[in-house]
Amino acid sequence: MSLLPAVRQVVGSLVLAALAAAVAGGVWSAATGEGFRVRFALSLMVVAGLLALAGGTLVPRMATAELHAFLGRGPGNEEPGDQGEALTPLGVFLFVALPLFAAGLVAYGSG
Repeated sequence: MSLLPAVRQVVGSLVLAALAAAVAGGVWSAATGEGFRVRFALSLMVVAGLLALAGGTLVPRMATAELHAFLGRGPGNEEPGDQGEALTPLGVFLFVALPLFAAGLVAYGSG
């Protein structure tokens, strides 16, 4: 079993979550006319919380929902390993959500 797919999933998730938080923080700071750092930090923490709640399976499930419906399989009837994920929900929490939340706390507390 190779660790490369898991590392790719972690890095990709971290980059996408940070980009989403940066966009949300930028829009929020432009709308209110206040500083970016605090808005970005809070956005990072919110994105981390959403990832922790969703367990990291929300996006892959949404991407394959139409295919599963076409094949007549419900969302709870997948075979093990059928989702194309390298990390379990616990792995997403430990390696993606916690570091994002910690980065948000550091960014919020600095300065």
